[in-house]
Amino acid sequence: MHSWKKKLVVSQLALACTLAIASQANATTYNTFGYHDDATTAFSWSDWENADKLNYITYDGYIYNNAADGAYDQTFNNDVVNGVISTYYLNNDYADGDANTLNISNSVIHGMVTSQKVYDHDGYGWTNGTAVDYKWVDGDVFTLNIANSTIDDDYEYFYFTDSYLNADAIAASEQYRTADYAYLGAAVTLDVESNINISDNSRVAGIALSQGDTSNTDYATEYRTWDNNISVVNSTVTSGAYTPLEGDGFYGNSEEPSDYNGDGSVNDIAMSFADSSASNYAMKNNVRFDHSTLMGDVAFASTWNANFYPSGHDSIDNGVLDTNGGWADDSLNVDELNITLDNGSKWVGAAVFSYDAIGPASMYDVAVNSLEPNSTYDHWGNVVDDQTFQSGVFNVALNNGSEWDTVNNSNIDTLAVNNGSQVNVAQDSSLLSDSITLTNGSTMNLSSGGEVGTDHLTVDSYSKVDLTDETTYLRANTVTVSNGGEFSIGAGDFDANLFSTDRMELTNGGVFNINSSDYVLDADLVNGHTNTSNTQDATYGYGVIAMNSDGHLTINGNGNSNNADQEFSVDDTNDGTVAAAGNYKVRINNSTGAGSVANYKDKEIIYVNDVNSTATFSAANKADLGAYTYHAEQYGNTVVLKQGELTDYANMALSIPSANTNIWNLEQDALATRLANGRHSEGDTGGAWVTYIGGGFSGDNGVLNYDQDVSGIMVGLDKQIEGNSAKWTVGAAAGFAKGDINDNSGSVDQDSQSARIYSSARFQNNIFFDSSLSYSHYSNDLTATMSNGAAVSGDASSDAWGFGLKLGYDWQLSKEGYLTPYASISGLFQDGDNYQLSNDMKVGSQSYDSMRYELGMDAGYTFDYGDQALTPYFKLAYVYDDSNGNSADVNGDNIDNGVEGSAVRVGLGTQFSFTKNFAAYADTNYLGGGDVDQDWSANVGVKYTW
Repeated sequence: MHSWKKKLVVSQLALACTLAIASQANATTYNTFGYHDDATTAFSWSDWENADKLNYITYDGYIYNNAADGAYDQTFNNDVVNGVISTYYLNNDYADGDANTLNISNSVIHGMVTSQKVYDHDGYGWTNGTAVDYKWVDGDVFTLNIANSTIDDDYEYFYFTDSYLNADAIAASEQYRTADYAYLGAAVTLDVESNINISDNSRVAGIALSQGDTSNTDYATEYRTWDNNISVVNSTVTSGAYTPLEGDGFYGNSEEPSDYNGDGSVNDIAMSFADSSASNYAMKNNVRFDHSTLMGDVAFASTWNANFYPSGHDSIDNGVLDTNGGWADDSLNVDELNITLDNGSKWVGAAVFSYDAIGPASMYDVAVNSLEPNSTYDHWGNVVDDQTFQSGVFNVALNNGSEWDTVNNSNIDTLAVNNGSQVNVAQDSSLLSDSITLTNGSTMNLSSGGEVGTDHLTVDSYSKVDLTDETTYLRANTVTVSNGGEFSIGAGDFDANLFSTDRMELTNGGVFNINSSDYVLDADLVNGHTNTSNTQDATYGYGVIAMNSDGHLTINGNGNSNNADQEFSVDDTNDGTVAAAGNYKVRINNSTGAGSVANYKDKEIIYVNDVNSTATFSAANKADLGAYTYHAEQYGNTVVLKQGELTDYANMALSIPSANTNIWNLEQDALATRLANGRHSEGDTGGAWVTYIGGGFSGDNGVLNYDQDVSGIMVGLDKQIEGNSAKWTVGAAAGFAKGDINDNSGSVDQDSQSARIYSSARFQNNIFFDSSLSYSHYSNDLTATMSNGAAVSGDASSDAWGFGLKLGYDWQLSKEGYLTPYASISGLFQDGDNYQLSNDMKVGSQSYDSMRYELGMDAGYTFDYGDQALTPYFKLAYVYDDSNGNSADVNGDNIDNGVEGSAVRVGLGTQFSFTKNFAAYADTNYLGGGDVDQDWSANVGVKYTW
């Protein structure tokens, strides 16, 4: 302690400290700075510390574990401290067995915690009167526990008022403030080995750790390390302030130390770590954020240890440099900063890294521990190596949904992004890292002007790197994408400068996605697999080239060759000689209903600009494009889109007219059954009838393919009249039916309404002639799923006119039995409106004509039970359906959707007359052999005759 303080304030200081300790126990407010004012003399900055003056500033903020020394104890709980807390004497009390620990809980420190002696800006300082014989004791680590507390680093000045008597002996006063304390550091500023634990919603405005004096005469040749560990759980660390901020403001509001501006100034630093070049020992720093936030830059300054010789050392005095000195274990010569963000933690800021480094030519007995973009040059000035030995390494890991948003320029050694975490390279910022690895669904995104540089980028296990902005840039000597990872670019046409690499390695389902780019890859495309389907083969595996249908990839290779007669950089040494090698699948990302066949069929999507390429390309999927599916197919060193079958939605759209016809044919069959049963029922002179109709169909003409189920109802009224040598049955009927068409993901819900007039003439010679005329309206709602998973919908309606003619002969084999040969012709003529599906597939208006020709016979036998009768019957016919020649205009292309073919009809049925006026009937039919098979049909009805 200074002599003036010894003489004048020993008693006052003891009293003040005693009161402070008592106050601390009662959880009150502490002010670490005070002012002793002599009311008669004026304060002077030039001699305020002299012992003969009565005006001076006091400091009472030292922590010491011996309360008798008049200092704060080691625990703050529910307290407020204004000023600076110093642990200098606590940290240096190696003889005392008490813990080297400070606990701050449920408190507010309006200022900072430091391990140094407290000085003002002009170099004046305070002690607590305790002598310290300093020496570093490795392992005597200071522990700082901060729980549910705030340390705001916002104590910039101490303000005080001096009272005195002026020259006229009149009382006067003047206001002063001390030189700013912002220069003392951030909220936590320590130069001792430290374990810092921040938890329970605490907030700390900056942490600054430096390597202090490591001298200890008791330490000889054994190695040591200076260790710092920081744990932040459910809390926030922000930037601090190293300069005063109260002098500037906006509408009366000045900046706070925790305000992060991103301007790269010293006041944006949230955490700093500084190694000492005077120490023989490495500084090891480990930081972990758990469900917490880091808001600000992290600065790491590393230098060589004092016992390390970067230029080499002659250890045996023979004039030859033979060692770099230091420690035998290379890791002991290297400082470290390892930052881990875990469990949804977030960092916004830059990683600022300064270090010393040597190249291979200066490495005598140390091994490479890092890379440098341009570490070594040959005698021509060419870059020939990237290997270095650095004084420090800076590693960052993001785990379990954590995030780093870079600001300005960041430089680190390794970046690991794991388990759904993300790194976002913000606008106009850059990230340089020797290696970047993304695993388990993690992402890296580059905003406009964002830049990333790395020696090796690895995108693994369904992670993704997304270069969606055309002004971003990524440079990587090697890009490895594996196990479902994806490297995606979104450049415009002919933009080949979005990223650059020498080697693009795609393996085990790794994806290179060019989206809609017309992209030129000036790199070798490689993997170590061959085109084998044997999953047990050691070479089984593949990379994936993905693109939209309007994309195109040109693979030029990197242009390197391995020529022993020339000097090449390390990147050329193991380079292959072909632009593409390995096994790849080609995936088409998009699906659309738009576009004609000419837009897609045989379109080139990949060109390997090397006839010696050994790469094989095969289809990874089928893509719905326009009306057809397409897949990739290789022809030499090109890959094109190969046309396949109709898409599900196009198949449904083109099947609708045929399916409408099936409903109409079921209704025609139901009407034919009504008329046939009337001819073979004694006393049937017309009446009312109602019938259920149902059926199942399967259509396949080589273009269309569908299954259909139909159910509906028909009702009718008719009357028998006589005239012109015949008995005429004339009537009208209405039909209502619902259908369901489906195939794969496509389906159509059908609604049908129809109206018919009909007649049947039975002549005296048992020849009959049936005729009908119908009008139908069909409404169809289409849904499907495209190959990319998107839903498609649309609706179409059509009107149709139809007719039916049937000529036959009722041959009565006996009174009970009959055989009826017949021939019939029927037709349906549909006229539909044009429509567009939700995926932009356009279907033009279509006229669809369908004819059916049938030649067959009915046979039946009636069992008479008096007033009741049972008539089973059998049907057999040859049927020819002719809808050939129909086509639809889809996206400007004519596509055949007509069906035709010969078929055989086989049917069974029965009619039971309960009375002379009331009967029920049922029959079923199978019709097969043509493009459309009627797998089954059911016709169950009742009639009441007049």
